[in-house]
Amino acid sequence: MDDELLLAGYLAVPRAEREGCPSRWLPEPFISLSRCLTGVEHGPEFWAWHGDPAAAARFDGHLLAIGFTRRDAAALVEAVCGDLHVEPADAEPLASLVRQEPMPAHAVLRGFEIIGVEFGLMSVHSWLCHGYEADAGVRLNQWGLTDTHAQASDLLAWILGLPPEEAPEPVYWTVAEPLHSRS
Repeated sequence: MDDELLLAGYLAVPRAEREGCPSRWLPEPFISLSRCLTGVEHGPEFWAWHGDPAAAARFDGHLLAIGFTRRDAAALVEAVCGDLHVEPADAEPLASLVRQEPMPAHAVLRGFEIIGVEFGLMSVHSWLCHGYEADAGVRLNQWGLTDTHAQASDLLAWILGLPPEEAPEPVYWTVAEPLHSRS
């Protein structure tokens, strides 16, 4: 089933605020996987997320389990491995996705975030870094996320179709599911 979420890893993130750029479409504070928006280093050195919750929990913030649909996970693994020129089994931050680990049973879905994967998964950007929610006229939920994967996917298609002068940086863009984890 494609809408089943697979575990990618964990991050502890503080609620973010986009200072100097308020938006009636975005609640403040909000959740984001992007270091640009949270303002803190919360991932392991060289990777965008942690492989285990204990490592992520050492950082301040809400512990999030990061998930992807099967289809998005397969495409992400292919893109990152191609970028790094490695086999999937050798790409440490993708280990859980390669093993197709399910999301933790206790994780609570908060919504969906459009992210751009940079430098072979060393960091991620959010579509919110660009303020696209106002251009798209999308009111986000209380967490600053879209409520459905379909809505996030439609927004991603819209973003990827923007003219070059309005487009985000040319990195691999996908839809992630930050889930609050109580572990």
